[in-house]
Amino acid sequence: MGMPSTSPGDPYWFQQGAISDQKTYNSVGARVSIRTVYDKVNNDAHSYWVGSTLANGAFVQVGYYNGLTTTNQYYCCAWFYEYFPPRNDTSPPIIGPAGSAGPIGSWHIYSMNYNSSFGVWSFYMDNQYLGSSPTAGQQYYLGSGSGVASTGSHSVAALSEVAQTTVSTDVIGPAEFQNLQYETTPNSWNPVTVGLVHVGYGGPQQANPPNPYSVAEIVGVQNDFLTGSNVPYPGPAQPGVDECGNPASNNANLWSVLCLGGTSTNSFSFVDENETSITPTWISLEDSAGRRIFYTDYLNYNGLTVPNPTGQWTMSQVSWRAVDVAAGQTVNMSMPSQVFSTHVFSITLAVVGYFYSLPVKNTTVIMYLPDSTNETLKTDNNGQGVFTQLPAAIYTFHITVSYGISSTTTQTITSPGSIIAKVFGLPELITLVLPPILIAIVVAIAVARKERQRQALIRSQVIPSPVFGSSLCRSCGQPLSPGANFCTSCGTPRIMTQ
Repeated sequence: MGMPSTSPGDPYWFQQGAISDQKTYNSVGARVSIRTVYDKVNNDAHSYWVGSTLANGAFVQVGYYNGLTTTNQYYCCAWFYEYFPPRNDTSPPIIGPAGSAGPIGSWHIYSMNYNSSFGVWSFYMDNQYLGSSPTAGQQYYLGSGSGVASTGSHSVAALSEVAQTTVSTDVIGPAEFQNLQYETTPNSWNPVTVGLVHVGYGGPQQANPPNPYSVAEIVGVQNDFLTGSNVPYPGPAQPGVDECGNPASNNANLWSVLCLGGTSTNSFSFVDENETSITPTWISLEDSAGRRIFYTDYLNYNGLTVPNPTGQWTMSQVSWRAVDVAAGQTVNMSMPSQVFSTHVFSITLAVVGYFYSLPVKNTTVIMYLPDSTNETLKTDNNGQGVFTQLPAAIYTFHITVSYGISSTTTQTITSPGSIIAKVFGLPELITLVLPPILIAIVVAIAVARKERQRQALIRSQVIPSPVFGSSLCRSCGQPLSPGANFCTSCGTPRIMTQ
C-alpha cells in the first residue's frame, strides 16, 4: 500500500509474506487460513491479513489485529477489515472485540469477495459475515463499475504487517498462513499455485532501516508459510527462505516446486526436562552452511520430508509458548525418529504470608504465560502448587487469598526450582488490624477513667446549707422562731451566715 507522501518524522510500515503471480489477476475474491498468535506491541499495530489492490486503485483486506487501547492496554486477537478508496488512505479499520480472533493457536479462515448485487466487497471470518464496504453515496465508497469489481492487473497477497511504527525492533509472530486461495468466478475457489516472496517497507524515503522480518516456507507443504519475526533474513535483497533453506530473492518463489532433493522421512518428538512430551508450534533446523528450514505441527512432526544429509543439521529453534526453547541438539537425518530435549521445566510456587512466612493454603493463583494464555492452580495445605512445562520468561501471577488481600506480582523465571510469592494472609491482617483496635480500646478506657474521676470530684464539692445566726432579735431582744427571717415585733432582719 505505502503512503502517497512521506517526511522524515513519518512512521514506517513493514510488510512480509506471500503474494501470488499473474494467475490471480482479475480476482473477485481471496481467502487464507491464519493461526492466531500474540504480540507484545509497542505504540503501533500488528496485523495478519489477506487482501489486494482493485482495478481502480482501491484496496481491500481482512484478517486479525493486535494492538493497544487508548489506555495503553494490550488488545489481542480481534478480527478486522479495511478498505481504501482510490488515492485515499484515511479510511479507519473496522475492528471486532478483543479475543474475537482467538484463542491463541487456533486457525481461522479470513475471506473477502465482491458482491455484484450491491456493488460492495464483503468480509468474513470462518464464513461468518463481518461487514461490507460502503455503498454508493456513503463515505469511503470504493467506486462503481468494472474498476471495483475485481483486482484487475493486481495479485492477491497474504501478509503480516507492523504498521505506524518508529522502530524496527517489534516482535511480530511469526504467524503461520495456509491455503491462500482466489476466485475469478464467484463461488469457485482455486489454490494459489505459485507463492512469491514479498518483504518490504514504507516510510521516509531518505531512511533505509534494517528489516528484521521475513517469510519462510514450511518444508514439504505447498502453500504453507511462516511470516514475521524469528525468520532468517539473509541479506540486502530482501529475500525470504524457500523450503530448502536457500534465500529467495524479492518476488521469488516460496512454493511451486519441492526442492529438497531427498525423499526420506523422519519423525521428531520433544520432551521437557521432566521427560514429559510437548508439541511445539514450529521448529527450525540449521545446517553447517547456515541454511535454515522450517516445520510446524500440522502432522505432529511425524513423517516429515527431510533434506539429504549434506551437512550437519542442528535443532536451531523450538517455539513453545512463543519462546525459543531449543537445546541445540544435532539432528541425525538418517534416523527414522529422534527425541529432542528442550529448555522447558516445572516450578513449585509457595505462597506465604509477608510477616511470618506461614503457608497460605487454598489460594487461587493465575499465571500469565508469554503467549498470553494462562494457567490456574490452588495451593495445597502447605501453601504450594506446581506449574509445569514452562519456558524461561517473565511471568505475572495474580493471587486471590480467601481470607486476605489479593495481589499481583511479576517474577523472571529462568530455570526449574521453587519460587516464593508473599501475600497478606489472615495472620498479617490480624497483625495489621489488632494493634489499632487495642490502642483504641486503651484510649477509650483511659478516657472513661478520667471521666469517672471528674464526676467523683464534682460530687465531693457540695455547697453547704445556710446557717442561721442568733435566735434573739438584735434590736429588741425578742426571741425568734427557728424558721423566721425577721423579728415579728420590730421587723429587724435576722442575720444569716454561711
